[in-house]
Amino acid sequence: MNLAVIGFILMFVLMFVLIKDKLSPPVAFILLPLIAAVAGGFGIEAISGFVKTGLNTMLSTAVLFIFSISYFTLMSNEGLFDPIIHFLIKRVGNNVTTVLFAVVITTFVAHLDGSGATTFLIVVPAFLPICKRLKVRPEALLGTMCGMYGVMNIVPWGGPTMRAASVIGIEVSDLYQFIMPSVAALAVIAFGIAFVIARIEIHNGAGADKDDTAADEKGAGEGTAKRKKLYWFNLGLTVLMLALLFVDIGLPLHLIFMIAFCIALTVNYPNTAEQTKQLKSYAASAMIMIMTLFSVGIFMGVIKDSGMVEAMAAAIVGILPAGVAPHMHWFMALFAVPLIMILGTDAFYYALMPIILGVVEQFGISPEVVAATFLLTATLGTPISPSVAAVYVGLGLADSTIGKHIKYSLRILWPASILLLVVSTLFGVIRF
Repeated sequence: MNLAVIGFILMFVLMFVLIKDKLSPPVAFILLPLIAAVAGGFGIEAISGFVKTGLNTMLSTAVLFIFSISYFTLMSNEGLFDPIIHFLIKRVGNNVTTVLFAVVITTFVAHLDGSGATTFLIVVPAFLPICKRLKVRPEALLGTMCGMYGVMNIVPWGGPTMRAASVIGIEVSDLYQFIMPSVAALAVIAFGIAFVIARIEIHNGAGADKDDTAADEKGAGEGTAKRKKLYWFNLGLTVLMLALLFVDIGLPLHLIFMIAFCIALTVNYPNTAEQTKQLKSYAASAMIMIMTLFSVGIFMGVIKDSGMVEAMAAAIVGILPAGVAPHMHWFMALFAVPLIMILGTDAFYYALMPIILGVVEQFGISPEVVAATFLLTATLGTPISPSVAAVYVGLGLADSTIGKHIKYSLRILWPASILLLVVSTLFGVIRF
């Protein structure tokens, strides 16, 4: 059977079972790609190679997840975030829209380093407690982040922009300058996404009443007093750790969290029996996500190394009518969000984009326009893609699943992407 057909069937079935909760993510990400590989005619040796490569790519992310989740859980239990909760409750009360606007602004700051994992690590622990108290669902918090995540994901030092610039052979700064009017529009759209999500959550019953607010304020004060002696140490350690995430000192993210967690655990729980008890309490919640991450590694290894991704990219181009050819980049952008979710970032820019370039250049469409089209419309699909490892860090912190995340956010982010396409066309950044 054709690899492209197998790949499309695999992605369709995978999305269906995840969104409909028909299979748990680890089961889906392991069994479905292995079945697809067998259907593609690959033998045991080849499939083993796919799996090995995929698992290796997920190793650092899995370690980062274990220690980051454990660290923030420890700090939450010790009352580190109680003053933040108290401050927000006091200032905004039950104003869900204001809280979500604050999430957008914080995401902007947190994503300045271009790292998706860092962004989730900073934003989710800070806002999840207040969201829970306002009855805002975790998926709403993650969905709100996606708009500004998309803005900051295409900064000049961001991975997608560097990929696109390398494909068309221009300086990253030149490409970013070319798309800046649309980036500004996307920033406005990010606040629009937050507003829409706030309306959805309020309609769903979000917003604390006065009694809830009073109780939360009291609880926040009690939480801080509970471990007042170590509060300033924990705060200083956390601030230092977050600063190191932004400053390149040569240490990988996961090692920074490993060191910080060991220090925090030792200081807060000097007794080894207490340390063991804490470690056991983190294990249950971490296990499912760790299994999911390594399962995603198997999935990515199979679809990339088997050639399925390249085959799907070529097939997508091949099915479009000949009359569409001069406008292929524009029509392709209508589906940029689901396409990057299906193909993954590397394949989207390194496999699909060169094909589109080759088609439209003969009709006078410049490489800069094609790159801009791909960057601007696909960026909102990255934070909901099942193939992006950083997304699972956010899911673990928010205690959600990839299926719930996609189901909640896709309906908002995909139309937002199309809106940006239209606006960018009107601005002249994108040509039809």
